[in-house]
Amino acid sequence: MLVLAALVLACDGDPSDPLTNDTASTGDVTQEPGLVWLEGQNPVLPIGHPDPGVLRVAGPDGVTYHLTSTVDNAGDFPRFTSTDLIVWTDAGRGLFGRTNAPGRSLALHGAHYCSRWAPEIVQLGAESFMLSFTAQRFAAPQSPCPPYDEDSGIYLAWSPSPEGPFTRADRPWEPWPAGADCPLRPVLPHSLDFASDDCQGTYCHHIMRLDSTVFHDPQTGRWWLAYSWYTDSPPKDAWELANHGQHVHLVELDPNDPFAVRCDLAVAQIYAGNPHDAETLARLAASCPGCDRMLSMTRGPLGEEMLRDGVSLGVVEAPSLFRRGEYVYLLLSGSNWDSPYYHVYWVAATSVEGLVYTDPARLVGRFLIPGDGQAFGHGSAVLGPDGERWYFVHHRLQHVPCEESGCARDVWVSPIEFDDRGDGLGEVHIRPRWPAQDPSFTVAVPTGERRAPNLARPVAGAPRSLRTDDRADAHAHGPT
Repeated sequence: MLVLAALVLACDGDPSDPLTNDTASTGDVTQEPGLVWLEGQNPVLPIGHPDPGVLRVAGPDGVTYHLTSTVDNAGDFPRFTSTDLIVWTDAGRGLFGRTNAPGRSLALHGAHYCSRWAPEIVQLGAESFMLSFTAQRFAAPQSPCPPYDEDSGIYLAWSPSPEGPFTRADRPWEPWPAGADCPLRPVLPHSLDFASDDCQGTYCHHIMRLDSTVFHDPQTGRWWLAYSWYTDSPPKDAWELANHGQHVHLVELDPNDPFAVRCDLAVAQIYAGNPHDAETLARLAASCPGCDRMLSMTRGPLGEEMLRDGVSLGVVEAPSLFRRGEYVYLLLSGSNWDSPYYHVYWVAATSVEGLVYTDPARLVGRFLIPGDGQAFGHGSAVLGPDGERWYFVHHRLQHVPCEESGCARDVWVSPIEFDDRGDGLGEVHIRPRWPAQDPSFTVAVPTGERRAPNLARPVAGAPRSLRTDDRADAHAHGPT
């Protein structure tokens, strides 16, 4: 299936020629040599593809993107490919190469998986790829799958190709529950072998539950796994009463085996997202004019304050990491996934350790701000085809409330743009966006890059959001 990009302004002459505009009259800048701007229209994939995970693979013929998404209990994880982030093609076969009846568990090497969410492929080497995903894991078939009860884990599988199949016949121990592969496993962050809904008598952040992402820091060479976890329900102590809900941690992986948490009691564990942290909320609200609007980590489907066990319930989830220059960026989604307040914010530091939520030196700001009955979240930050600009591929929920629309989510692409706020750090602050106001976006593609012809047209001139002489106040782009 092809999802066609919107056709925009056609250009005279060869579209591979560098495009220029009169900057004196239009404010556009001269196109960079060897690049062409393509304009796309959101959504790039229709409803039914929430929690997209995207991998960028560079090859001799150019860049290929591989996108997969949540299926819940509907079947195998799908795979779509693109060369420009605009036009996506259904690859046909799922990542496991297996089928199951809708609503029932999927059998993989003797275990049975329900609530199959948030898959993501990461490249470990030239012919080495890891798949991480969320699921409830059972020892016996489930027909139908039981309701989700915060009893999931994170599971890993390997393939020599992003096309799969993962959980190969010659690796019958996969999918492997994430965690250390050593006697210290129970006292380090790990996933459970089978579905269970409490913290197992240990620290709750030691039980990996969902929304995994694997990050290789190109500056340090270290590998990290970010994930979400839950507090006990009901809370068991005063801290849990004040911090009830879903949080985000990072843990360092073994550099020689990124499938495993480093087997060391002193392994780095970074507490990056706490939905009840008042300091982070205050900094987000003050990060730009209008950034205090639709800001909450504790709002539910009707915009209500969520309560569970008699106390406030908060949500931070869906981590995504990337490095740009001296800074590591972490994107997080806040509030409940079906809330009109669901949004994406960012934090940044010069090291992964600096992302800890208690560090006042880390940078903080809002990114995707909900509005017009639409909410945005849970995606992957990916480097663009030009190898310089970054994009966030995420889902969008139309909320009316969402039960009236089936709670279906489609896939959007939002450029990640950077501002200089005059603090001496340069262009390191991610610019806030109100994507509901403008579903169009642009992608810079090398003129020699492979792409489907005539489906995504060049833009005559650089997009307004990328003009170097245009740094309008973010409030001007905010909701009225």
